[in-house]
Amino acid sequence: MKNKFAKTLATLSLTAIAASVAISAHASEDNTPDPSDLTKVNSFAFGTLDNDGTLKGMVGIAGAYSEGNNFIGLVEHGSATKNNAIGKKDQNSRLRYFQVLDTGLDAMPQAGFSVDYMKGWKKSNGIGSDIVALGAIAKVTTPWESLSIFPNVAYVAGSAQGEDVKDKTKADLSGYQVNLFGSLSIGEKGQYVVFQPQFMHLDGKFKDANNQMLDANVFKVKTGYGQPISTDGKWWIEASHTYTRSDMEVKQIKFAEKDHDHKFEVGISYYF
Repeated sequence: MKNKFAKTLATLSLTAIAASVAISAHASEDNTPDPSDLTKVNSFAFGTLDNDGTLKGMVGIAGAYSEGNNFIGLVEHGSATKNNAIGKKDQNSRLRYFQVLDTGLDAMPQAGFSVDYMKGWKKSNGIGSDIVALGAIAKVTTPWESLSIFPNVAYVAGSAQGEDVKDKTKADLSGYQVNLFGSLSIGEKGQYVVFQPQFMHLDGKFKDANNQMLDANVFKVKTGYGQPISTDGKWWIEASHTYTRSDMEVKQIKFAEKDHDHKFEVGISYYF
């Protein structure tokens, strides 16, 4: 039972950590929205719905310290529409600060960093988590003007807590992500496709009598398509599919099954 609980705790923590990847909240040099460029910022509102019935809402407010030195602050909240194992709907929140600078380098014209705080609410989720992530991203020039590549790395650390059948359990968590975001412009009106492979590793130490150790690896691939849906270019839609494979081990007990998950998501964004 303890190992089953540990796996549940790890799965929920990884879900929270996965949220620290880069967000589409951007604008081109002429201030026209361009969600395919991950290093340009613009104020926006964004909402999504996936095939599990999870609703997410996000608001970002952008600004500039000086020319070529831009920032954005983000607030996000996600809510499930289906009841979980304790008869409630999962609730997760996130705060993010993202700053991006022009580098003056032809090979890497922009680079940025982010700080995230992610909260999984114990009262609704049954298992609570508090996670901080530090990330860095850059825009890398390619031989093709329509193709953009954005390598991204992040370090995450935090804690999680919940209740097992007999007692309360807490865990310290740490890990990292390595992501490669690729976007390809395919139309004159702003249409684009994205391809985003991602690898995450998570270590955890459970604060119980057995001092269980968690080792988890997650591989994800997101593909998607987006385009403007208004003539002024302020309203956009994106449809995506994300494949996830998770391998977990707790205290040298490797879970025989591997989690294979397919998520389909549709999002609408408004830039202002």
